[in-house]
Amino acid sequence: MIKIHAGKYKGNFINRVKIKTTKETASMVREAVFNSLYNIHGTILDLFAGSGSYGITALSLGASNAYFVENNNRAYNVVKENLKKLDLKANVFKCDYKTFLNRNKTKFDFIFLDPPYNFNNYEQLLLDVKNHLNNQSYIILEVDKRTKINFDKYNNEVIKDKNYGSKRIIIFFFK
Repeated sequence: MIKIHAGKYKGNFINRVKIKTTKETASMVREAVFNSLYNIHGTILDLFAGSGSYGITALSLGASNAYFVENNNRAYNVVKENLKKLDLKANVFKCDYKTFLNRNKTKFDFIFLDPPYNFNNYEQLLLDVKNHLNNQSYIILEVDKRTKINFDKYNNEVIKDKNYGSKRIIIFFFK
């Protein structure tokens, strides 16, 4: 079980996915991420949603609308179960991230990216999701701390780059 650490649903637990390709983000790491963001609002995208913990926490803290995208059938069902458990309404899509981004017309205020361990094209992913941002928006990227990423195009936008155990969190702000 994963504990929601803050907001309206603080103290509630949601289910884990429990598959090898899905890495669950610890409450401590999520708490650090959300403390760095201060004010959660607007529409969020939880791409590579897993259990949906990032998106559900964002809804708990004040996001008005959430989109969850998950390609794995088990994880997709866990997201739906977790939303139902908390009586939350959200948009949940079972498809790969490229399909979603190609079809999506919505702009987001926060995009949470936590791709599977074997993901290897972060630079292209960042370019792809940047087109789906509102002004004054954030991208939160979670990777293994050993992951090498070329941030040349985003140098001015990185507001946080920190390791938490085996995970690395990079937060981008786009004006």
